[in-house]
Amino acid sequence: MRRLTILASLIALFFLGGVCGFALAVRAVKNTLNESYWVGERMKEESKRLKLTAEQRAKAQPSYDALQQDLGIIKTQTMESIVAATLKQSVALAALLTPAQADEFKKLNEERRIRLEQKARK
Repeated sequence: MRRLTILASLIALFFLGGVCGFALAVRAVKNTLNESYWVGERMKEESKRLKLTAEQRAKAQPSYDALQQDLGIIKTQTMESIVAATLKQSVALAALLTPAQADEFKKLNEERRIRLEQKARK
């Protein structure tokens, strides 16, 4: 019964850590992989390099808007998939650990969370 309680607690802890990690990762990605920035840069480069007229730029704008929307969807789906895969692996590993290893694993995950927070702030 005690092992079951420990295991359930660890699973809950890892789940909450995954949620926190996801939130921090989303923040970090927003700061470094802003799709509106990349689409804007792409549009500027193509407009300049191809010498697009104002009329061509206006007609092309919907395709850039669609690209920005598609990239946002891809980014969100990717982050969700990464969190789910990480959580799955953590739960599987937690089931194999001794209580001492579980304590160390908890510390390791806390250190990872802190590192991720620090990266998100930069």
